[in-house]
Amino acid sequence: MKDYASEFIRNVAVAGHGKTGKTSLLDACIFNTGVAKRLGKVDDGTSLLDFEPEETKRKMTITDALAVTEWKNYKINFIDTPGYPDFVGEVMGAMKAADAALIIVAANAGVEVETEKAWALAESLKLPRAIFINKMDREHADFRKTLDDIKSKFGNNVIPVQIPIGKENSFKGVIDVVKVYSKLKEEVKNEIPADLEDEVETERLEMLDVIAEYNDELMEKYLEGDTDNLDENQIAEALAEGVRQAKVFPVFVGSALKNIGIDKLLNRIVEDIPAPNTRTYDGINPNNDDLVERKVTDPFSGQIWKTMVDPFVGRMSYIRIFSGDMKADATYQLYGDGSEGQERISGLFTMQGKKQINLDVAHAGDIVVTSKLANAKTCDTLCEKSSPIKYERIEFPEPMLAMAVSSVKKGEEDKVISAIRRQQDEDQTIKLVKDKATKQTILSGVGEVHLDILGEKIQRKFGVQMVLGEPRVDYRETIRKNVEVQGKHKKQSGGHGQYGDVWLKIGPAKDTDPNVRDGNVFTTDQVFGGSVPRNFFPAVEKGTFETLAEGVIAGYPVVNVKVDLYDGSSHPVDSSEAAFKMAASIAIKKGVLMANPILLEPIDEVTVLVPDAYMGDIIGNLNSRRGRVLGTDPKGKGMTEIKAYVPASELYKYATDLRSQTQGRGSYSVKFSRYDPMPDKLAEKIIAEHKAAENN
Repeated sequence: MKDYASEFIRNVAVAGHGKTGKTSLLDACIFNTGVAKRLGKVDDGTSLLDFEPEETKRKMTITDALAVTEWKNYKINFIDTPGYPDFVGEVMGAMKAADAALIIVAANAGVEVETEKAWALAESLKLPRAIFINKMDREHADFRKTLDDIKSKFGNNVIPVQIPIGKENSFKGVIDVVKVYSKLKEEVKNEIPADLEDEVETERLEMLDVIAEYNDELMEKYLEGDTDNLDENQIAEALAEGVRQAKVFPVFVGSALKNIGIDKLLNRIVEDIPAPNTRTYDGINPNNDDLVERKVTDPFSGQIWKTMVDPFVGRMSYIRIFSGDMKADATYQLYGDGSEGQERISGLFTMQGKKQINLDVAHAGDIVVTSKLANAKTCDTLCEKSSPIKYERIEFPEPMLAMAVSSVKKGEEDKVISAIRRQQDEDQTIKLVKDKATKQTILSGVGEVHLDILGEKIQRKFGVQMVLGEPRVDYRETIRKNVEVQGKHKKQSGGHGQYGDVWLKIGPAKDTDPNVRDGNVFTTDQVFGGSVPRNFFPAVEKGTFETLAEGVIAGYPVVNVKVDLYDGSSHPVDSSEAAFKMAASIAIKKGVLMANPILLEPIDEVTVLVPDAYMGDIIGNLNSRRGRVLGTDPKGKGMTEIKAYVPASELYKYATDLRSQTQGRGSYSVKFSRYDPMPDKLAEKIIAEHKAAENN
């Protein structure tokens, strides 16, 4: 592959709803640019980009794939992204690496959920956008209806620069409106079927109306009404400038499967999509947190936007070069969250799917891959030591579905955890935490498909199998009345015996009680006349707190309890710390049962962001989960935020239900609020399950 300077590089993230043909489009681009000998197809497993076994099996893109192509002395770095909502983190990484987003819309389906989300993501990053209407050959394909749908969602600055010739089975070609700059040129006019001349002219004038402001000479001619003999170069420059400013959004059209319109799409990409040297890139100086700006001509800097994990090769780091040249045998400074130092680059290459192409050097604006970096991870910055910079981290989505994870085979728990942690290097939307209260390991992901595929990956890569289950809820126990109770431990078995005797006052703790420990209080202020020797006080305290921590009625910690040691007795020979600890445990278990014990359940504050149209259904669903809605807050753009208190036990798989109810448009976050008494019937069920487990 030849050397390409920044102005001859184009970086395009291809995004959109699942099954719109993103991967098929790029397979066609790869074929037309001579990279592949045959046109790959997703459905028969021959795509060059969906090469992971999990992708081939499901016929869907799961992870970003880099597809580098060469077209008319330009290098195009395409990034194929998933369209399934569980893998939105991949889309976020790809857009951070790209200079523009190409949003794919199916002509027989129109704008779908993930189309809107991909557009919104690109818009939030201020990325230039273009749209490709695919599947014009399919039944029910309707260019005009789809275009109207796109404009209604994304605004009137969406302009078609290509027009289809025919539709469905009769679809046979594409007219490039930019090229129709003079109806007097017969070689151009002859390409336009007679029945489309008026439509092409209408679209040409509408295009000029939108882009004229981006070129002074073009604007002058347009205002004078001289639209039949405009200069094609001025039109192209105005269109490209409008795209670069992310104010004009061109629409292309074609069929990936039939390879129609692909060459014209490639032409428009190199002409309309901005080159990396048209941008500057902002970061901070890690030494003093000052803002830093980089141009492509500045010393080398780049950011890792993606990591792939291979059990044999190790980590493969995908790097977007923002400035300067990156060399295959150089050492660079690493800046990241929790990682800093020097990294030696042992080799550079680019990717065509899974095929590697070695590089000696890569220039600003390019996307490259290297392997075996010692400490670098996704989002970390590499740069020249003499010119430090740290780029902003990619904001990956918070995982919403939490499951308890363990191993299928006993004794392989550590192997499973280790395999998941290695996959965390690859997938930033995976979280793994050890819940100290429930003693479970909790695995969180974006959705059920996400976690299912994670399981398949770690089995294939590392030979271990995980199993997912419902996480245990971290309940608490407490009491509602005051009691006085004796605990006596007396045992004689030859020689020294065991003797400990305590009287305890047990009752609800008050907020004003001092010396609170884990929500409980222990005092010895009322001990009568040395009835319990002072040297046994710590043993009584230890027995108290350990028994409360183990739980009494359902095996959950007892909280908000005040325990006063006020009396007891001892034996000069048989009394010991162990005996008094046991006596305290006996008293606590007996006293809690006498003190009207109840179960407390954790209550979470849930914040749900949903389209206005679904607000009533979501509130109803929250109410059905024993939730208490606190209020709603309009957030603009047809979205409303709902806040509610919901018992944690009612939120299991809420992510799945929310996605189903809102067609994937809703999201939510959770934070712990407090503990509340649990309804008696539900508490009785949990207590009964605990007793049954103890008996077994």
